Parts: sequence; structure tokens; C-alpha cells
Amino acid sequence: MPVKTVEKQEIEIEPGLQVIPRISLKDKAVQRIREAIERGELQAGETLTELGLARKLGVGQPTIREALIELEFLGFIERQGPRKTRVTQLTRQAIHDIYLVRVRLETLAAELVAAQKAPDLRECWNAALRMEEFAKAGLAVDFYQSDLAFHRALWKQSQNESLQSCLEQLVPKLMTFSIIQKAHPTAEKLIEIAGVHRRLLEMISAGKVDAATKMMMDSMKNAQEDDEQLPGLH
Repeated sequence: MPVKTVEKQEIEIEPGLQVIPRISLKDKAVQRIREAIERGELQAGETLTELGLARKLGVGQPTIREALIELEFLGFIERQGPRKTRVTQLTRQAIHDIYLVRVRLETLAAELVAAQKAPDLRECWNAALRMEEFAKAGLAVDFYQSDLAFHRALWKQSQNESLQSCLEQLVPKLMTFSIIQKAHPTAEKLIEIAGVHRRLLEMISAGKVDAATKMMMDSMKNAQEDDEQLPGLH
């Protein structure tokens, strides 16, 4: 098939001076609970209740309810049923099962986007650039969150809601579990991963469907190997 011309896409740069946003109680609760998980104060698999968190943080249960919705979106917690919530916990088998599905769906997403005549990759590029910045600084937590933003932007651009919905159920908790388990990749490793994301976008922009899907598949397999070696897995 003919190769599409790669057009330079504008990347949004936030100004250095801007209005400082007010932080709501919900956002403060999200920050406190997230920090407690990252520090290990709240352990993987630990049960969380709205009432218990509300008492510890000195806020109302409605605030905690909103915070838990946000934390679930970020992958830090998972729901096991009505009013049953716990800090995300994955076994080695669960990680294997997730990747069995994820590899195929992420590869399909790359294929669908690369096949488009002029995909809008601005959100992907913004996330990729943040990944590069955080990789150079060795900020793994911020890197993982930008990595998740990259993939979410790619799923969205696939214009397939079923694919997007399936991946939303699987990937956020998988990526965030690396943070919970205190994975400490080197800056060099993070830079290498960021470079793969950049090359993937270049291939998608050029309409190289086969090359993009192969790179995505290889990237997923490498990620699976890393995740199955996380500390503390059973």
C-alpha cells in the first residue's frame, strides 16, 4: 500500500505561569490515599471501606466515594462487588491472563489507527513526550501514568468503543500494579521504553500498518516479561 506522508503534529505545551487550580476535597482524598498506597501504608489486596477512609481522612463518605471512583480509573483500587473495594492485587497467573487478551487488543488498536488516512495523534504525542521527560528524570511513577495516558489516547483514536472498553477493564490496574509493588526500573530502561513508543507513533503516522502492529506486539511481550517478574508475586 502507498506510504502516507508524515505531517508534523502540533504538541500542546503548557505555559510556565498559569492560574493555580483549587484543589477539591475529593482531589485531596485521592492524593492522600494514592500516597498511602505508594508508600506501602495500604498494601496490595488490603480491603478499603468508605467509612474507614472517611474517618481517617476526616471527610464525608460521599467525598471518599468520589475519590475511589477516580482511584479505580487510575488503577490503584479494584472493586470486587457492591461496597467491596481493595487495593489492586494481581497474581502472576492474573498478569499472564491479562496479557493473553491485552497483546491482541493493543495490536488491533495499533492496526486500526495506522490504517486511518490521517489519525489525530496529538494526545499520544503529548503523552509520549511526557514519558521521555519523566524517563530522563528517573520518575517511574509519573512515567507509568503517562504511559497509561498514551495507551488510552491510542485506544480512543481506534474509534472502536468495544475495544476501548475492554482495555479499560484490564490495563490501568496492570500498569499501576508496578507502582504498588514498587518496581524500580532504571532511567535507561524507561528511556528505552519511551523510545519504543516514539517509534511506534512514527510508524503509525507513516501508515506502516504491518510494522506498527509488529512493534506493538513485540512491545507487549517485553512488557509481559517485565511484569511477570515484579517483586512479591505469587
